[in-house]
Amino acid sequence: MAESAVVPVRTLDRMPRWRFDASLGRRLVPAWLVALGLAQVVHGSAVPQLRTVVESLVYLALYWGLLGFAPVRRWVMGMPSPHRAVFAGFVFCLTVGQLSVKSRATFPFTAWTMYARPEYAERLDYYRYRGTDAAGREVAVDPADEWKFVNSAEIASRVKLIGRAAIAPADTPRRREARRKFRDFLQTLLRTYNRAHPQAPLRSLEVLHYAWDFRGGQASADVVPEPLLRIEAEDAP
Repeated sequence: MAESAVVPVRTLDRMPRWRFDASLGRRLVPAWLVALGLAQVVHGSAVPQLRTVVESLVYLALYWGLLGFAPVRRWVMGMPSPHRAVFAGFVFCLTVGQLSVKSRATFPFTAWTMYARPEYAERLDYYRYRGTDAAGREVAVDPADEWKFVNSAEIASRVKLIGRAAIAPADTPRRREARRKFRDFLQTLLRTYNRAHPQAPLRSLEVLHYAWDFRGGQASADVVPEPLLRIEAEDAP
């Protein structure tokens, strides 16, 4: 009969349920730095935002605390080495995906935004595009009409993500990066529209930002669009 691997109850009672293990830092801290760096590479930003750094530190403390908890540590260390490596790699990829907030690039390790990055429920932000033709007439442009192969919800979701950073305070680095992305987006949209409408091309295109504070009692008729960015046709050859 095989020997029992059960630890006697008295032995378990004498073992501390949780202890701070400084030696874990030699493995967790380098992994945390690599995860934070990879997240910035995926996100396309050279310097991480303060919020991202704080969030990553919370995860570092969480993993450190869990591995310092005796039952969890025994379970993890009881895995065969190959299985433990796969498990660690999976958690590492999940962390990079969560910090990147670029779900299409990190799929299936996507960011879970329900609690980590709450939506602003009291305000509705949306964007519209207004072009001007050679005669000075205004033309409403819809990206979903020009790029029929892309789901309109995907376009709106990506524009909302970029727009949130583009309307941030002027002294934030993410604002400059977001406006650069918006400019690239508008240039592509303007080129696509003019190729599809050679008889009436646009000479300029701008994106308008609408912000509706519906919980604050603002009437929808009082919502005034704010021009966010404008480009000329010569900027999008």
